[in-house]
Amino acid sequence: MRLRYPPVLSPIRLTRVLRSAAFRLALVYAGLFVVSAVVLFATVFVTATAALQNDMQAVLRTEALQLAQIHRTSGLLGLAEQVTRRMNFRTRGPIFYLVQAPTQQVVVGNLPGMPPVDGVVDFVRDRAPGDPEDARSKLTGFGLTLRDGSFILVAQDASRLIDMQHAIVQAFAWAGALTFLLAIGGGLLLGSNFVRRIDTIGRTSRAIMEGDLSARIPVRGNNDEIDQLVVGLNAMLDRIQQLMDGLRQVTSDIAHDLRTPLGRLRQRLEDARERATTTGEYEAATEAAIAEADGLLDIFSALLRIAQIEAGAQKSAFAAVDLSALLRSIAEAYAAPAEDAGHRLVPEIEDGVTLTGDRQLLAQLFSNLIENALNHTPAGSTVRIVLRRTATGLEAAVSDDGPGIPEAEREKVLDRFYRLDRSRTTKGSGLGLALVKAIAALHGLSLALKDNAPGLAVTLTR
Repeated sequence: MRLRYPPVLSPIRLTRVLRSAAFRLALVYAGLFVVSAVVLFATVFVTATAALQNDMQAVLRTEALQLAQIHRTSGLLGLAEQVTRRMNFRTRGPIFYLVQAPTQQVVVGNLPGMPPVDGVVDFVRDRAPGDPEDARSKLTGFGLTLRDGSFILVAQDASRLIDMQHAIVQAFAWAGALTFLLAIGGGLLLGSNFVRRIDTIGRTSRAIMEGDLSARIPVRGNNDEIDQLVVGLNAMLDRIQQLMDGLRQVTSDIAHDLRTPLGRLRQRLEDARERATTTGEYEAATEAAIAEADGLLDIFSALLRIAQIEAGAQKSAFAAVDLSALLRSIAEAYAAPAEDAGHRLVPEIEDGVTLTGDRQLLAQLFSNLIENALNHTPAGSTVRIVLRRTATGLEAAVSDDGPGIPEAEREKVLDRFYRLDRSRTTKGSGLGLALVKAIAALHGLSLALKDNAPGLAVTLTR
């Protein structure tokens, strides 16, 4: 079996990891934890010490009071016997005793004589002959002066308290050191992971700058903050690629579709130069050239208007628009031209439908759709204008019962300069539906081209 070892961080990569936000954040949290641990340690240390001291003092006080009761009932002799018995058996652990007569002469006990002190007293017991070298220890005692002037002292070794304090300090020291080491290790791990993901983003950015617009940043799928950032960046890159593809397509379309009118303009000017011999012929050639130039200017104006609309430059002028009233006025304006062309225009408009937007652009949108229907359907066709409310907003449609558009080409006709083969002989530049698409997107309207069976239905929903 082949063992796999974790990769070793190079000095440069380690420096980047140590400077990473994830590592610094881990250090901050480690520092906060250490501070919290110190506060907790101080609290535990003081509380445990006080509790043990209180417990020890309560035991000594109870022992001293019991001995005082024995002195009252049995006298000094009975007290000395009881203390001797307790020192021999030590049923209550390492307890030290001292019984002094009123003359401060030691009667019995394993403590040296001392001046009487009532209450709690801390003192150091000197090493007695025969005791180990480290027998000198700190004691905590409880003294009590009896009625006849005798003095009793009950004491315990305070080393238990000191040992407990040392144990608490050692436990918190190890815990703090382990926590800090884990924080450092976790910070290195998080920082290394963070740097790897940033490097991935950097590599993708460089690939895009070198011309690979299809490059995308991989998503890990854990939906963390970096994943959410990556999803947003990938969406932005998708949109940039779409815009770049659209720009390339528009550039190609402009170069292709403007060759014909420019060629016609040049041909007319050459004909005028070579063949015109009278003022009337020059005027006719000039008028034709001006007409061709106006057509070119109209195309560029339409392209500029589409670009401005797609950039959202006119959103600042948005206001509430009575869409019902607007469509009725458009229907009335096109009623006579439709009748003259042998078409039937049928408005089915619901009252009170409003939309926030640009009135002029919305009028151009529906005008383009109606003109498209009138221009590309034979005489006798019916064109319907529909507007109604829906559960989610509104629905508007311009439909006809003409030849329609093949399903494979319905999305293509929304592109700039795209025209069906049967429409290439008719007047137009192929920008009408592209302008409709841009205006609809500006107003947040979903545009769809559907089969009207027969004919075409262009629907706008929101």
